[in-house]
Amino acid sequence: MKKFIILFIAVIGISSCVNQDWQFPDFDFQSVYFSHQYPVRTITLGEDFFDTTLDNEWRFRVMATTGGVYQNRNNIQLDLEFDPSLAENLLFSQGGREVKVMPSEYFQMPEPVLTIPRGSLIGGIEFELTGAFFNDPDAIHNTYVIPLRIVNAANVDTVLRGLSPLPNPNRHVTGDWEVLPKDFVLYAVKYVNEWHGIYLRRGLDVITGKPGHEDLTGQVVRRERFVEHDELKELNTRSLTSIDFPLTIQSAGGVNQTVNLRLDFNNQGNCTISSITDGITATGSGQFVKRGEKRSWGNQDRDALYLQYELDLPTMRMATTDTLVMRNRGVGLEFFNPVVQ
Repeated sequence: MKKFIILFIAVIGISSCVNQDWQFPDFDFQSVYFSHQYPVRTITLGEDFFDTTLDNEWRFRVMATTGGVYQNRNNIQLDLEFDPSLAENLLFSQGGREVKVMPSEYFQMPEPVLTIPRGSLIGGIEFELTGAFFNDPDAIHNTYVIPLRIVNAANVDTVLRGLSPLPNPNRHVTGDWEVLPKDFVLYAVKYVNEWHGIYLRRGLDVITGKPGHEDLTGQVVRRERFVEHDELKELNTRSLTSIDFPLTIQSAGGVNQTVNLRLDFNNQGNCTISSITDGITATGSGQFVKRGEKRSWGNQDRDALYLQYELDLPTMRMATTDTLVMRNRGVGLEFFNPVVQ
């Protein structure tokens, strides 16, 4: 009898874990909208943990979604308008950069119709960037947006246009709305080049003190037992073919001095090294090698930068050999909160 009771309880427990049909019906109406009004899309050239196929083709998609139903039974079509007025008199943040509409020569826009196909809750429209975008030095920052607005929707009940008690509410002022509008998007786009990322740095500095600073002469070995414990260095995109490499060097009297190096790459992944810090010169070269570090951190082959360069500082000269192992690209989900001027 006891075994029977235990078996009965087990059967009930298992059956309670079985997925049930939806217990609630669809909402009274089906809507369409942009999930986020102020996303930032970073075109990530090269590779990352996520798929960068579109990025390397200089393309991206702006997505819209439908809600109020568990399953979309229609092919929904949204007529979009490229609306520069959406970006007027805005900053990316308090005291930040001005929000600018992306110039038309920077991208190619298809027919402004976005389709959410039957059976899917999301759909997108694809844009392609041109070389003019990547040649603009401001394109590495939050500068340009694609301003889109849903002007009409077919095969769906409603567009989430928001609700306001004011006759002329500002879309970007939350206090103007009882229900925020979601019929528009300011889609910010910027890029990082293929060498941009956060690296693990190890290497050797051979230091020669100048007259009066001979006590600085010596060697500094930078190498932890495990590569993942090595010094972290963030190398940042400066242009489509160059990155900035910031260093902190201990000079006379134990004072830390910041030195910024510029790495300029060719099509083969080779680079030349120079200084962009006044009063300090640098000469050298390097190479970016895909999977160059075998069985590195996480027991995986990792991309690496191999650098050799010489620095001439006021109190010393330094000959450096660096190995920088890519840890991650430093690109994540990003949004901005516009400020009305």
